[in-house]
Amino acid sequence: MNSKMNTTEEKENLLLNTAADTAFEVLTNYEGSAENLREIIEKKLKDKLDKKSKSDAKLRKLQKTELEVLMELDRVCRKHNLRYYIVGGTLIGAARTGGFIPWDDDIDVSMPREDFNKLLKLKDEFSSDYFLQTHKTEKECYFFYAKLRKNGTYFGEDKFEHTGIHKGIFMDIFPLDYISDKSFIQKLCFKSFSLINAFICSKKKTSEFLYKNMSLPFIVTFRFIQCILPLPLLYGLRSLTAKLTKAFSNKKLIASLAGFHGYPKEISFFELWAEGTDIEFEGKTVRAPKEYKKLLNHMFGDYMQLPPIEERINHTVADENIIFEGVKKEDYKPKFRRKRSHRYYGVDYDIIPLKKQ
Repeated sequence: MNSKMNTTEEKENLLLNTAADTAFEVLTNYEGSAENLREIIEKKLKDKLDKKSKSDAKLRKLQKTELEVLMELDRVCRKHNLRYYIVGGTLIGAARTGGFIPWDDDIDVSMPREDFNKLLKLKDEFSSDYFLQTHKTEKECYFFYAKLRKNGTYFGEDKFEHTGIHKGIFMDIFPLDYISDKSFIQKLCFKSFSLINAFICSKKKTSEFLYKNMSLPFIVTFRFIQCILPLPLLYGLRSLTAKLTKAFSNKKLIASLAGFHGYPKEISFFELWAEGTDIEFEGKTVRAPKEYKKLLNHMFGDYMQLPPIEERINHTVADENIIFEGVKKEDYKPKFRRKRSHRYYGVDYDIIPLKKQ
């Protein structure tokens, strides 16, 4: 414990010394009076600290709102005996400190497919303050997973601002599917799912950069297939991929096909999840995988070690695009239109602002 504290103090001292050295370099090259420069620096520093303080306060309020969403899911799942587990950064925060990672701005949970499908049929069980967002509850929604959103709020992610979907503060709910223990079948399942999902995201104009390090023949083929395949067929193929994933399994391994980390990290033994266990999170009791420490080691290695500052990232949503109350359905209307159906690597979408109605 002391060694960790010393390491933290050393890092803080190094950061402060670096800042002091930088300030001194500015001072030595400034031609005006030292007193005048000091006033300028103090004002700018105060402005930046005030801005950071306000941003930190808003992030904390966002986390508390997301906690409310999580507890609503917990209520419904416990009432109907459904298994769910906090995962990803949410689980790391619970394991480290019993709460949010300080810079995290979302909550992720996973559910075995059987329980996930049951949850989708219980959309009316949630309080009127919440909306279970799936492709079945909202026409424009294209997700393979689900989001539980809080009504009357707004979380404006850029990739959805051209759509008319519900944009309330949310948590993600990922289904877990059994998968084969044969590596070539695992790779085939993940690659097939990723390719189909790429077609869907491209058609919906919400994809990340496409074509990085891809050959021209692949790009031409991708664009041709993307144009001729209708969305309903792509949705069906994506669902079929998940069903085939289970068909080839022996129910020993489980995978999150839509998981951020992809193959092979998103594959683990189901015995690590099992019926789950209670864990403390922000003073509340929620569910985690039974052997969550082993699972975190599998996915992240030494999860107790803080990542470098440059890797402490979140959704990077502007503070003005996070609203906690008073949002109406019409506020979710598209804010702009995107011309291309693809986002090329190194070139963003062409954005056309929409006139206010």
